[in-house]
Amino acid sequence: MHSAPLQCRSPSNIGVPFLPRDLFLIVLGYLDVEDIIRCRRVSKTWCNAFGEPINLILLLQQRFRHTREVRKLQGGGAFDHADLLIPENASEWRKVFDGLAARYYHLARGMPRLVRKLKLCQDQHHGSTQWYPVQPFNVHASNYWEAMFDLRFPHAFWTYEDGLLVYPDAQHSAILLMDVEADATFMVPFAISDRVIRRLRLQDRLLVIEWAESEPFHRVNDSDQVHRHYATSFMIERTAEGWKVDPWNEWKIMFLGHPLSDRDRFFSSHNQHYYVIYSWQPNRSLYTADEDAPIESMVVWDISQRTPYRPSLDPHGNVRDAIPDDGPSIVARFSFRELDFYSVRQRGCPSIVRLDIDRTGSIEITDNTFCRFASPGDEESRWKSKVQTTSIPFIGYGPCWQRDTGVPFPAYRGNCELEAVPLGRGHSWYLCLCEVTDHLAQVSFTLQVIPTSEDYDDNHFRGLEVIIRTPISEATMNPIQTSEISFTGKISGDERFVIGENNNNEVVIFTF
Repeated sequence: MHSAPLQCRSPSNIGVPFLPRDLFLIVLGYLDVEDIIRCRRVSKTWCNAFGEPINLILLLQQRFRHTREVRKLQGGGAFDHADLLIPENASEWRKVFDGLAARYYHLARGMPRLVRKLKLCQDQHHGSTQWYPVQPFNVHASNYWEAMFDLRFPHAFWTYEDGLLVYPDAQHSAILLMDVEADATFMVPFAISDRVIRRLRLQDRLLVIEWAESEPFHRVNDSDQVHRHYATSFMIERTAEGWKVDPWNEWKIMFLGHPLSDRDRFFSSHNQHYYVIYSWQPNRSLYTADEDAPIESMVVWDISQRTPYRPSLDPHGNVRDAIPDDGPSIVARFSFRELDFYSVRQRGCPSIVRLDIDRTGSIEITDNTFCRFASPGDEESRWKSKVQTTSIPFIGYGPCWQRDTGVPFPAYRGNCELEAVPLGRGHSWYLCLCEVTDHLAQVSFTLQVIPTSEDYDDNHFRGLEVIIRTPISEATMNPIQTSEISFTGKISGDERFVIGENNNNEVVIFTF
């Protein structure tokens, strides 16, 4: 009796793509993301196996679960629809997977895959008549021995929030809003001619432009002249065509005006409901002038209502009462006495690094003070700072809440005005200049100085560097790339890109 011949598998049905699914998934677990993409180049069979939607979805959930794209797909229920797993949808899943693989490949190597440069309006950093930023403090309590800054950066006339960049474009001589991911720009309906732009800030989808009239309206003394200052706001809304920049309202931010000088300073913050401005000016009195007693005040405005009234077109207020509206109005004032009462008066050596206002009716002031060490041998406490946040209610009645912030803040060097953000754990607060963290994606970009010695005793640095951290990697940008985004000491962005400015008056966007 003869046994039946063995049925041999065809050579074309032998190989990794034909493994049982549980074994194939084990193989995928040992491969890097870039290796999975390379496997598709072997043959059509390999391409189909390593690009099958059900496998890519599993890899997306395992390798890229924190990314913006996967969170969006997860929130929309895309992983739960069986019809999305059919072969006809393979190209869409490969596009998502390959895009994320490319991004994290470049993040892990500190190399952007795309560089865009946007030319800014000229003479922004040279005190021109059209662009005159509010000057930073000359000394600050967060610096080494309250000394002059070891580093001092020029003002950045651009602002970024959640994928939207606002900047003064040189080609159009106008302020533009840019959707960075879509690479689409939209005009901000604000005339910059015959105006002195002091600051741009996009926050809570509301763009606020602080500016002054080009001509003074009265003189303080022989050397200082006062200019009327205004804030003009625009609501940013998404539409089917992209983004709409809608004029919202305008208000005069200081009743008596403000000199265009290096000594007079004001800082602000806002959301869609409120705007707070903190003013710090030298005492010009011949009798009571004191370097340690500048004139300080803080004012809160309700800016929640839209209004067509523009006080800049009616500087004397002749038609203000004839226009019935619920435009911006002052809801709270704090003189230097109230600031002193709340222990947030800054005096001659400020310690404030952040000014916030929330919708519940409170102002938050964060102070950062360099700690003195008790003795020359007390190295453990030598490079530490005390960070304290004070919450002050401005609606109704309530207690002032002062507490240790619990997280480190960078030293003040004028690069982020009063918009400094807390640093991640494990960073040297004194070396860090600015940090951008996409908390949901767990990706951060840290701009920091490189000291010449481990104890920084000489108070000098030998360069800057940008460190990129992701859940799976850490990399350092090369010096040339770092110089392209570090001129103003300010960086912004998220896991998709990092934005900065170079010394050629260009905003530079590194896309990963």
